[in-house]
Amino acid sequence: MLRNLVVNDYALIDYLSVDFDPRLNVITGETGAGKSIVIDALTLVLGNRGNKTNIRQGKHKMTVQGLFDISEQPGLINKCEEYGIPMEEEQLILTREMDDRGRNICRANGLIITVAQLKKLGDKLIDIHGQHEHQSLFKRENHRQLLDAFGGEKSRKYREQAAAAAIEIKRIKDQISELETNERELEREKENLQFEINEIEVAALRIGEDEELEGEKRILENRERLFTHTSQAYELLRGENSNQPMILDALGLLTESIAEIAKIDSSFEAKLEIVNGMLSEAENLSFEIRSYLEDMEYSLGGLDEIESRLSIIARLKRKYGQDIAEILTYAEEIGIRLKSLLNRDESLQHYYQELSGIQDKYYTISNNLYELRLKTAGALKTALQKELGELAMEKVQVEIAVEHDLSRVAAHGQDTVEFLISVNPGQAPKPLGKVASGGEISRIMLSLKSIFGGLDAIETMVFDEIDTGISGRTAQVVAEKIQALSVTSPRGRQIICITHLPQIAAMADQHFMVEKTAVNDSVEVSFLPLDEKGKKEELSRMLGGAEVTRKTWEHAQEMLELSQKIKKSKKSKEDKILS
Repeated sequence: MLRNLVVNDYALIDYLSVDFDPRLNVITGETGAGKSIVIDALTLVLGNRGNKTNIRQGKHKMTVQGLFDISEQPGLINKCEEYGIPMEEEQLILTREMDDRGRNICRANGLIITVAQLKKLGDKLIDIHGQHEHQSLFKRENHRQLLDAFGGEKSRKYREQAAAAAIEIKRIKDQISELETNERELEREKENLQFEINEIEVAALRIGEDEELEGEKRILENRERLFTHTSQAYELLRGENSNQPMILDALGLLTESIAEIAKIDSSFEAKLEIVNGMLSEAENLSFEIRSYLEDMEYSLGGLDEIESRLSIIARLKRKYGQDIAEILTYAEEIGIRLKSLLNRDESLQHYYQELSGIQDKYYTISNNLYELRLKTAGALKTALQKELGELAMEKVQVEIAVEHDLSRVAAHGQDTVEFLISVNPGQAPKPLGKVASGGEISRIMLSLKSIFGGLDAIETMVFDEIDTGISGRTAQVVAEKIQALSVTSPRGRQIICITHLPQIAAMADQHFMVEKTAVNDSVEVSFLPLDEKGKKEELSRMLGGAEVTRKTWEHAQEMLELSQKIKKSKKSKEDKILS
């Protein structure tokens, strides 16, 4: 629901800030005053196409900002969370700037978003209807959705069941298609898979083997240095080389000396333990070094053999994975794929049986949905003709065509739905978009909105001069229907209506008047909220033209009083129903 709109340097608007009522907002003004400029600016913040030529003359940038209350729109809140838009008090502030180079900057609660994201948010916020812009209600692809919405919970369940079955059918058909790929390609794939599996199996890889081999290779490549330093270490410990002092003998003498000192001075007892530990560790080390020297001739394989093995592992890594674990995992995966190909005929038979069963289920659901749609179409036709009859279109012929195509498998079922209308006796019904008269289009659209308005999640509707070709008693009925739309739900539906009809203006909960004035060498558009006196004056002007007479003033007063009676009467009926 639109709470506030701020416009800067757009077309003839210097600066404008408008607070909208949550119910019926009416915008009036003389022809050419710029009433539609505000709606044009609003479409920018909803993500519609912008044009830098709309920047106010002498300025380099235009800005439009809208404040929306989305507390009753959980779907929109979820979309904001999906985009990472920060939320506070369930309000959404959309801002769009465009400079004279055509560059756009869009924000949602301060977060920069794309124009495409802005458009997706805008589509859920406001539904704008102009004389030749009927959006969702006049697009054939949406007629089936509208019919199902009228069908209620039962229709929704059938749709969900049909969608689930259609997804399963597609999945199974994809499996079959994959198995029925060209025979030569399948044979080549089987041969390649078998070759890769054999190559990996013959290698008999073991996880960690490459690291062990690299260690052995490093030892073999440095064998001479290793032997020299190991031997030297042993000689230093054991003193087998007469030219070197014996470390173990020296540690033994050191132990004896410390032991004698400890007998005299007990403080050296702890140091004696240290020296004994050093002697024990040195003896153990000498044993280990001697064993290492003895085993060197027997524990290591040949360098050529190790390098050959490492070369095999490196080649397999280049082909099948970064390490041995990844290579073995790949072998398991292609083994499963090869088994599937080898069992192709058996798998195909299984999939065909599964497909037959799910298709039977889908056709049953689809047929049930078709029967329900035919029944729903009859009820909707009656409701639509009743609405149009109240708008002086009693002779209108309405048809809701539901065509069942058995060859189609879709998530929404097998039906094509289209609303058809004939506004003249003797003429065959035609698609809504081909109805020529602006006044007839307006009334048909309003009738549809009266029926479907309560089913629509969008809380704000804009009617931009849809009252073309309407007058007299029909104008009063249109006014009452528009006013009724603003209270079609417990919370109410926000309506913003640009109109020439005083009957509609009299129903306003908030009435704005648009004026165009010359300021210095430029023209500005002002947007004025009217009080009770202002409403009466504007209604008098709409009734009498340029000159306001006592008669038009009295007529305006009567219209305002009548509108209040109508509102009170409807509210009283609603209160009784609720009680």
